[in-house]
Amino acid sequence: MELIKFIFGDPLKTESFASERLTKVKALAIFSSDILSSVAYATEEIILALGVLFSCFFSLPIAGTIAGLLFIIVASYWQIIEVYPTGGGAFIVAKENLGEFFGLIAGAALLIDYTLTVAVSLSAGSSAIMSAFPCLSGYAVSICLSVLFLIVVSNLRGAKESANVLSIPTYFFIGLMLLMIIYGISFADSPQNIPKKIPETSSWLVVVVILRAFASGCSLLTGIDTIACGVIAFKKPQHKNAQITLLFMAIILSSLFFGITFLAHELGIEPHSDETMISQMAKKVFGSGFLYYGVQFATACILFLSANTSFSGFPRLAGILAKEKYIPTRFAKLGDRLAFSNGIILLAVVAIFLVIMFNGDSHALIPLYSLGVFTSFTLAQAGMVKYWTRNRGKKWCTKALLNAIGAGSTFITLLIIADSKFMQGAWIVVLLIPVLFYVFRKINRRYTATNTELDLKHGGICDLLRPIKNTQPKVIVPVSRIHKGTLAALRFAASLSSDVKAVAVNIDQREIDRLKLTWRSMNFSIPLVLLSSPYRSVVNPFLDFLYEQDDREPEKGKVIVVMPSFVPGRLWQNVLHNQTATIIKTALLYRKQESEQTRIIVEIPYQMKV
Repeated sequence: MELIKFIFGDPLKTESFASERLTKVKALAIFSSDILSSVAYATEEIILALGVLFSCFFSLPIAGTIAGLLFIIVASYWQIIEVYPTGGGAFIVAKENLGEFFGLIAGAALLIDYTLTVAVSLSAGSSAIMSAFPCLSGYAVSICLSVLFLIVVSNLRGAKESANVLSIPTYFFIGLMLLMIIYGISFADSPQNIPKKIPETSSWLVVVVILRAFASGCSLLTGIDTIACGVIAFKKPQHKNAQITLLFMAIILSSLFFGITFLAHELGIEPHSDETMISQMAKKVFGSGFLYYGVQFATACILFLSANTSFSGFPRLAGILAKEKYIPTRFAKLGDRLAFSNGIILLAVVAIFLVIMFNGDSHALIPLYSLGVFTSFTLAQAGMVKYWTRNRGKKWCTKALLNAIGAGSTFITLLIIADSKFMQGAWIVVLLIPVLFYVFRKINRRYTATNTELDLKHGGICDLLRPIKNTQPKVIVPVSRIHKGTLAALRFAASLSSDVKAVAVNIDQREIDRLKLTWRSMNFSIPLVLLSSPYRSVVNPFLDFLYEQDDREPEKGKVIVVMPSFVPGRLWQNVLHNQTATIIKTALLYRKQESEQTRIIVEIPYQMKV
């Protein structure tokens, strides 16, 4: 316990939650590190898709188009934050305005996107490290998992702890990127072999290449919705601070992205499998000295820490889904450090699986990346159009038009991404979204059925309130050998009734002989019933005997089972024991019976001191 406290910190009181909220400066670091880090690979993905020749002509127009799309989406989310200040983002907007179907599609898409963000960011960060230190090539997965462990610990310690860790690397990265762009554009020499006109080729091929490059570059835009999902984490006034943070994030992101794309164009940077384009740019601008390693270190840090954005967004969204009863309600519970610990752990487990499955290769993961987030963008903005047309209000036509433009733009982008990236891995996301939708609905129906059955409005109250008749109930105590736990259970059973039987299943004749001898020597008044078991099963013979006893004197009701058990002194010691009591109890609880009468199961634990 002391080690856990040392790693994660002392528990925080619920009333401390308000003090855990973030200023705009810290929120920009904790919520924007993901989307800001995408400038480290978005330009490279565009040029990879275009090829060296086409990139000379189309990389800048594509970057400008993506930057324009960024501000359209930001304008829409500005309104979402104002209308839905409690957070939830695309899921809440789509569910409340378009219905449960589209809300769950948006929720599934966002959860997938958050998960992929972690895997892509860690993989790209490991590439930055391996570019600076080629001797580490081949250790991508190990680097990713090591950094992931540190991020998980940081987030389990709470939002404020996480923000303190993130702030310095985020602003260090922004500063170095701006310095590299300004210095590179001002002083670096441009290559002389840039072609002057587009190579002659099919117009259709050019269009296809441009659309694929645009789809690849849209990986820049993943993470915009994180601020809208996490409005509740801001200091008051929460929605105003969230809106300002969103705007500054968009300005910084567009400046860095277009600047890096322009610098890559001016310097004639080409993608290489063993070195990132950011590394090549930094080397050309700063040489191989201190500033070059500073850029690589800052890039690796922002990429690694950008995974933290998902560790802020995913658990909060999971918490909202849990409150709506679409995933297990444990995901809505705050941990000791006022963090959504269960969501953090789940995200870490899935991210580990992805990193290992794709061998820490960001280029293999990115085709899966943008489809989910543009699905949520489209549904969120379509939901806002419905909201304005239904509620109207001041300047509702202008606001609805803005959201309609955003919905149309992101839907077209979604179609482009789906078509361009489908065979490269986007089909996995297309398959996962309906699977998650089905799981959400299944869980929700289970919760609904449970609440309906337990609800007092649905009858059965009179039976439950009727006084229990003063009869001696039938009681059975399963035993395997005589120990202190068995004696405690027998004593308790005898206090309940005079109709008590101890039952042992014969799977080892020598143990049974020893039990019979001990039973006679202790002169128990409770009869011992021995059951044969030709197939060495404990559970089935016991249950068969139990159901026979249920039929005996039915006016006494079902047999009460008193289960002796012992609790080892340490948790790990449970693996040393058979857990027979737990197995029998599980069988009793989950085996269906025709009778609707509830069986009472009493477990008498004996706490071990060693």
